[in-house]
Amino acid sequence: MLRAAICNFIVGGCIRRLQDQNTGQPLKKFSFLVHTEAQRAAHAWQEEIVITLNQKLTEASNTNPELLQQLLDDSFNDLSGSITTMNHYLPQKEDVIREASQALQRGWLMITKVNSERQVEELLDSEGQLRLRTPLNIFIGGQILDRGVTIANLIGFFYGRRPQVYQQDTVLQHSRMFGFRPIEDLTVTRFYTEPQIYDAMRRMHESDIALREAIDRDREAPIVFIQRDDRGQVIPCSPNKILVSKTTTLRPFKRILPIGFQSDYAVRVKPVIEEIDRILDNLCPPRGFDDPFEISLTLALDLLNLIQPTLIMDTNEGYDFDWGAAQAALVYLSKAAPNPMHKDRVWCLVRRDRNLSRKVTFGSHADYSDAPDTTRTEGAVARRVAIDSPMLILIRQNGSEQRGWRGTPFYWPVIVAQQNIRTSIFAHETMI
Repeated sequence: MLRAAICNFIVGGCIRRLQDQNTGQPLKKFSFLVHTEAQRAAHAWQEEIVITLNQKLTEASNTNPELLQQLLDDSFNDLSGSITTMNHYLPQKEDVIREASQALQRGWLMITKVNSERQVEELLDSEGQLRLRTPLNIFIGGQILDRGVTIANLIGFFYGRRPQVYQQDTVLQHSRMFGFRPIEDLTVTRFYTEPQIYDAMRRMHESDIALREAIDRDREAPIVFIQRDDRGQVIPCSPNKILVSKTTTLRPFKRILPIGFQSDYAVRVKPVIEEIDRILDNLCPPRGFDDPFEISLTLALDLLNLIQPTLIMDTNEGYDFDWGAAQAALVYLSKAAPNPMHKDRVWCLVRRDRNLSRKVTFGSHADYSDAPDTTRTEGAVARRVAIDSPMLILIRQNGSEQRGWRGTPFYWPVIVAQQNIRTSIFAHETMI
């Protein structure tokens, strides 16, 4: 990922310089931040890796131009989408790749390790910012770069700080991705991190957006803060107990589903899937599984308990799923139904014979599939039916080895919050 990040930074910086050249603007210098650990010992190793990547890319410009062109071509394709979306001028690919190759040959990429107050003082310019000495500057450091030091024209972030507690304001300051930058710079700005950190930031963003929207709708309406207690019950809790990185924001049609997993082996999965098939077949509506049907909350929880051991989360790559929290959220959603007739009830939608690949390729990298349901089909059913009660969508994947799975069918569950639900911040963990 770091190689792709650096290539994107080089290409992004060259695109911006060609854009400014096209409009007659002064040519800017750009920066990229590598901030993964606070310990100084790690910075030397990171510096060595980045220097080696720079050397190998520079060598490729002379000895293997086809390989370099492919890397730069992938970066151009990745960046061009956001530029064209904003209807900004996009230089010709050939011009960008030529400019990027020349940037490497001319030594435009400067790598600077910053991990002491003295180094910072030596690198500051007259305006108190880290001096950008070449058109493309990579800074590597830890706590000294957390805050207080201004880095101009940041368009790339390789962030990996993993605190024991993700405190929202601290994490956002550490990552340094926020703050004003011209829209032209924003279109080539990229942020790279691991799934666990991304998930923490996503939760922070979701809760922040939900709170803002709720306040805009009705400034007097309360926001519900809830948690699961030791007995498994969902109870109110104080907002000052919330760890924002360990929350799920419940709002109308919010989806909760596992992402980043492998199916278990057939010897263990097959009997579970046969039992789930038997349960669902006994519940099948007269018109088949085209239509959703109601089930009890207890049965919905039982189905989730059956499915859980069949899906193995890729924790080594930073992926995880809190099954207990998902079930507790489903309990809350079901019991929050305004009509007593819908309490402790869950809509169930079954889909079978699906062949989604485990990973989806985007340009030069692959990401885990995250949409076993689709907005136009299952999503449309949920929006039509899940008004007062939540929905549990059970999607039976065939799980073929050709698609990256282990050659056995499995069920992929998706919990969908109902339309009539008050915005709630559900805490998986609290500070007390």
